[in-house]
Amino acid sequence: MRLSDRLESIIEMVPRGEICADIGCDHGFISIELVERGISPKVVASDLREGPLASAHENIKNAGLEDKIKLMISDGFDAYEPGEVTTAVIAGMGGVLIKDMLTKGKECVSKMGAFIVQPQSNIPEFRNFLRLNGYEIERNEIVLDAGKYYFPMRIRYTGKDAAGEDTSITAEDRYGADLIEEDRGLSEYLKFQMASYEKIYEKLSSENGMHDDRTIEINSLMELNRSISKQLFKD
Repeated sequence: MRLSDRLESIIEMVPRGEICADIGCDHGFISIELVERGISPKVVASDLREGPLASAHENIKNAGLEDKIKLMISDGFDAYEPGEVTTAVIAGMGGVLIKDMLTKGKECVSKMGAFIVQPQSNIPEFRNFLRLNGYEIERNEIVLDAGKYYFPMRIRYTGKDAAGEDTSITAEDRYGADLIEEDRGLSEYLKFQMASYEKIYEKLSSENGMHDDRTIEINSLMELNRSISKQLFKD
């Protein structure tokens, strides 16, 4: 099966040999590939809606994997038993929704090893939530697929106390600490982002001070972008 670069980036980060939850499984393509490639011996795939589960069931049946992939309706981790899975994939939804799933499903999450998330929005805020709520980001990636950037992460719940942590959104929250150190596509994303910022700043500047707070915010983000870019190109 030929998967999109976005989905391939998720599969490549899944730990081998673990029983995997595929939360928000949609058509079941990730579940199928995890089993067929020998990455996961078993997958428990779930979705909140009957429609995607019916589609996933048909695809799993056609692949001959009904004995390896269990399907069920679940809102996040609600229908999972603690310890039932040892890793997970959560993708294709916003950062706020994934944050809520992790918060509600902490009993399951705390018994898992590393797992993969790919929030579609609110990326800096999501990394900030992870940092302040006992999660470690083991690896950040940047993937350009069909003209859009995606940000898969391999994370792990550690329960680390966040006392003394900076609660504001930091440069590492915005771009990923390991990407700032190693680049791996960050420099290209920064160029893309700067072009967007410049257009917004030009528009705001032409509106005669109507959006001063937003202008200051965009200018600050542009300065941070330049600072990180300078660090990457220097290295």
